[in-house]
Amino acid sequence: MTNQAKVGIFTTATILIFILGFYFLKGVNIFETKNSYYAVFDRVDGLYKSNLIVINGFQVGRVGDMKRDPITGKIVVGLDLNKGIKVPDSDSTLASLRSTDFLGTKEISLTFGNSDKFLKEGDTIHTFFKKDLTEQIGAQIDPIMAGVNKMVPTLDSTVSSINWLFDPRNPKGIYSTKGEVDKALVKLNVIMDANATVLQATLKNIESITKNIEKNNNTINVIVKNAGSISDSLQQANLKQTIENLNSSIGQLKGVLTDINQGHGTLGKVVKDDALYNKVDSTVASLNALLKDVKARPYRYVNVNVFGSKKHDDRIEKKYNESGK
Repeated sequence: MTNQAKVGIFTTATILIFILGFYFLKGVNIFETKNSYYAVFDRVDGLYKSNLIVINGFQVGRVGDMKRDPITGKIVVGLDLNKGIKVPDSDSTLASLRSTDFLGTKEISLTFGNSDKFLKEGDTIHTFFKKDLTEQIGAQIDPIMAGVNKMVPTLDSTVSSINWLFDPRNPKGIYSTKGEVDKALVKLNVIMDANATVLQATLKNIESITKNIEKNNNTINVIVKNAGSISDSLQQANLKQTIENLNSSIGQLKGVLTDINQGHGTLGKVVKDDALYNKVDSTVASLNALLKDVKARPYRYVNVNVFGSKKHDDRIEKKYNESGK
């Protein structure tokens, strides 16, 4: 064998070993037969060829070729499954993208449905895209950051106003009012000194009132309990029935007053009938005159004659007439 042949064989063997070693390091067995299926995703962030395909965390294949559909714009992913893996023909059979780390590396997780029928090689599996942890956190943070961005201008303006408030150059700032505050404190101290005796007496009175309340705490509790008992009694009383009876009585009284105003009944006739009033007035006047006459000349009405003499009565009548009464 010539040297050229030996070099060629060595070179070919080296290339084959390199290729086999490359695929071995990637976990790909080029001698193992595969069943190829497809899955269509809107996006495949972090998914690359030869990434794992798992079922419940167990590797059952690797990602094959990926290409973009020019019509729909979606990504068609080849799924190279091991020969013994059968995919149930069910709507609940799904191929979903799942993150394997915080860097966003993806793998395809298969979820099989319940069906006695199975997909044929080259069929398409339904897909589901699940956001990774980074995207979920970003989705939660985005609204917060939007609110923070809106608050930044206002916060900046507020900080500037506070800084200007404490700036010695501000004629209306804190430093400019320090002298006024000092004067007010001096006046307050003068007032406190002048009224120290009154303040002490007031504090003593307050202390005395507090002690009295503390001493009479039991009595106050009894009063409160009695008030509560009275409230319970009023609550339990049949106030509704009492009010209804009162309303009924008021209604009856209104009816009686209406009859009187309309002249119905005896009392109504007395109030409304002027003729009856005149008769009663005339009767009272006649009765008054009769009483006066009885008082003045009782012998006309009470006549006791022991001896049956009428001349005595005539003399009394004549004497009464002459007197002018």
